[in-house]
Amino acid sequence: MQILYENMVVEWQLPESDVRQVERILWISPNEEYLYSIAMDDDKAFPVMKAYSEYAAGIASKLCRQVDWINDSVPVIDTDIAPEHLALRDKSWDTIKDIVLDEPNCYDKKFRGAQIQEVQGRTAVHKSTIYRYLRRYWQGGKMKNTLLPHYNNCGSYGNDRTPTEAKRGRPRKFEHEPAGINIDEETKQLLRSGIQLFYNTQEKSPLKHAYQKTLEKFFASGYRQEGQALIPVLPPPEKLPTFGQYKYWFQKEQDLENTLKSRHGKKRYELNHRPILGSSTLESFGPGSRFQIDATVADVYLVSEYQREWIIGRPIVYIVIDVFSRYITGIYIGLEGPSWVGAMMALANTTADKVRYCAEYGIEITEQEWMSSHLPQKLTADRGELEGDKPARLIDVLGVDVENAPPYRADWKGIVEQQFRLVNLRSVRFMPGAIKERFRERGERDYRLDAKLTLREFTQIMIQYVLYHNNKHRMLWYDRNEFMVADNVEPIPYQLWQWGIINRTGRLKKLPEAIVKLNLLPQGEATVTSAGIQFKGVHYGCDLAMREQWFVKARVGKTWRVKVCYDPRSTNEIYLWLDAGRQFEVCTLLDREERYLNKRFEEVDDLLEIERYHGRHHEINNMLAKIDLDAQTQAIVEQATKKTNEALRNSDTSSNQRVKGIRGNRSGEKQLNRPQEVFQLAESRTVEGKSSKDDNVVPINRDATTRPQEAYIPPADKLSKIKAYLQEDGDEE
Repeated sequence: MQILYENMVVEWQLPESDVRQVERILWISPNEEYLYSIAMDDDKAFPVMKAYSEYAAGIASKLCRQVDWINDSVPVIDTDIAPEHLALRDKSWDTIKDIVLDEPNCYDKKFRGAQIQEVQGRTAVHKSTIYRYLRRYWQGGKMKNTLLPHYNNCGSYGNDRTPTEAKRGRPRKFEHEPAGINIDEETKQLLRSGIQLFYNTQEKSPLKHAYQKTLEKFFASGYRQEGQALIPVLPPPEKLPTFGQYKYWFQKEQDLENTLKSRHGKKRYELNHRPILGSSTLESFGPGSRFQIDATVADVYLVSEYQREWIIGRPIVYIVIDVFSRYITGIYIGLEGPSWVGAMMALANTTADKVRYCAEYGIEITEQEWMSSHLPQKLTADRGELEGDKPARLIDVLGVDVENAPPYRADWKGIVEQQFRLVNLRSVRFMPGAIKERFRERGERDYRLDAKLTLREFTQIMIQYVLYHNNKHRMLWYDRNEFMVADNVEPIPYQLWQWGIINRTGRLKKLPEAIVKLNLLPQGEATVTSAGIQFKGVHYGCDLAMREQWFVKARVGKTWRVKVCYDPRSTNEIYLWLDAGRQFEVCTLLDREERYLNKRFEEVDDLLEIERYHGRHHEINNMLAKIDLDAQTQAIVEQATKKTNEALRNSDTSSNQRVKGIRGNRSGEKQLNRPQEVFQLAESRTVEGKSSKDDNVVPINRDATTRPQEAYIPPADKLSKIKAYLQEDGDEE
């Protein structure tokens, strides 16, 4: 059996009828013999006494039932009530409190009448007003706030007024102030069009300007021409809507979302104005569900490692962070990027052995201090670095799903973006050479001159920051789920990562570091030639090529192409893919290519291009020089030909004699050349009556009539002939 209690609202339904009656129980006698109730839907109702058993039987027979009754006119809390409304409430309460607090006498008609007369004489409040206060109090559940003024029921709130000849709105303060016009549906439509045309635009015009343009376009009665200008002519001010009316209807019918998208664009709206109802953490089941990667240019200037007086600019900072635990899984600090090379280095660091990585910078850690060496299930990044065909192997081979954020939507990577802000607040801004302000005032010291740190030293600081963040940083804002709370997991990235590894497994991917790096490196094709494995103009060799005699095969046969990957920052090595990418061979730079050692491929391309340019530039000069050479040669040949032909015409020597006399002529010519070719290191000396030059001249009688003395020459044997032949510098041919 249901128990009856005060302020309970009961709905009665008569059998075989649609008539319903709702009553509120005001008071129940201690012995549960009778009670007082009042009708809820009657504005002239009075409390009525009924038997308790009547209600009990009605509920038992389901003729009546308890219902919830909500009065929207009664506020739940007092903080939002205007002070003047509270004053009216208290005044009404003082009027009836002596009556309603005297229960159950106040429910008796005669006693209540006498009390009302007494109150009326004391307060001068009309009897009907006192009865209205009593009904409002009893029907509202005997609460003091039911006596608040119901101004929300005044004036048909929320309904537009039907315009008449009388001007609606507040009266003007001054007699001659324009009152404006009543806004009918036609005028309202013109105002809407004006807002759409002149306010909801990319120009972001002020509302006052949009109001002016609306009047010019829709309310002009004509135009006045002054020179080449057409000036709109507007009606008198009393026949135009005022700016206040324009603003009222703008605010009343404004679609804020549409206005923001129209004025700022959809991308800017999504970034700065959209409702934030979700959470990145909820989208990540556990560690490795989603990593975020992004880069920024650090707000600090560095100096060179080799010449500390050289300022080398600002470094690039890449951070890879786990969304679930906010654990930083990889970083890259360098001068590459933001580009695919920088992202490649950061992702490679994600899978690297962090103990060995920190040791390279002189920082000793344990494996527990930075334990991540995995790839994620999904990777959220910018469109720039991870867009195109370069990340294809990241997706196809390594099994990482890459999600690129839309343009201008940094909020898609809000977690890693927040890390850059924290890095700057915690560390960077306190470093020498840090950018204090984006714009320096004239006369202020140039902060770039304060640079003191090298790239290696800055990297050491960033590693220390990562170790602090992962192991010590307590994220008070992190929303732990009920299981984390039960396991007493602190909102520290290390503890969240550890808890997720134990309870939310199956998302992290572990691959050999070398395989990850090879798949991240850019790929290309090299050519096997007899001079080595040629790639981008540089030649390499490897043990595999030597064992299988690739270069010999290339020389006797045809060249062929092989698939390789390479690090754009170094020409020292390239990597030959084997067994469909499951193995690799290291190819090293050949010794003869020493000029390319420790260079970047961009530098090699520049060098080869410069050499090709110089070759093309000197080609014309080379051709002109050859033309000059050919002309000089031709002139000498022609002169020699002329002299020789003239000598032959004056000689009676036959052709046969000329050919047979080659050996003798050669010996004579050698005798003539030897004195001129001999080395003389001593200074020249002169003798009285004779010059040193004369001493060196051998007189030869070249009279054609002179004949050598004939003598007997014995025939030579074969050995003598061979020796004589070898002693000669040439032969007869």
